[in-house]
Amino acid sequence: MGLINLLIKHKYGNYGLLTYVELELVLSVGMVLSYNTFYPTTRTISDYAQQFTFNFILSVITLILVVLVIKNIAFGTGQDFFDGTIITFLQMKGRKKVFLSLYVTDVIIPGVIFILTTMTTFYLASFNVSLTWIPGYLSIYLFLSSASYIVTILTKRPFRAFFISIVILLLFVGVDFSQNFMLIYCYLTMMILSIILLIASYYLFRGVSI
Repeated sequence: MGLINLLIKHKYGNYGLLTYVELELVLSVGMVLSYNTFYPTTRTISDYAQQFTFNFILSVITLILVVLVIKNIAFGTGQDFFDGTIITFLQMKGRKKVFLSLYVTDVIIPGVIFILTTMTTFYLASFNVSLTWIPGYLSIYLFLSSASYIVTILTKRPFRAFFISIVILLLFVGVDFSQNFMLIYCYLTMMILSIILLIASYYLFRGVSI
């Protein structure tokens, strides 16, 4: 946990993580308010049209969060590669621990915070929705975040990594739009792809020259 705490301070500053909590709380509240715009008389998802609306809103909110995470990966970890700061971390711990700590700091912590803030918001707003939204959200979130990690490790350039990651995200949005935002239902396939990308990024990190 020592390295993770160090990375949190390095990447987010003293109050950066708190700002993340506030921002993700805003996104969670925005999800409920957006749904109420379409269905002001109910907070229960009971038919296909309501489920489609919720999937659309969840997909948009997830992509907004992914953009923020991609920015942190590219301009955080990517900048550490570019200016050599990553060497300092590698001198403290081995590559395996450094990679896992970076991934937890960049991806896992923001992802878990969003789940917790969203579930709290749903509970306080009496918004009744199945918990199946969690694997759907995670599948998209982890897939795009892991893809960004691979790009960042390969390029080791913050702006280049951010640009390529955004292009990948836009391609994903195009495919998701063509499927009427139903990729959120393919969470098992997406999770398998996410795991493959994570493993690939780990081995790339182990073999990358710094």
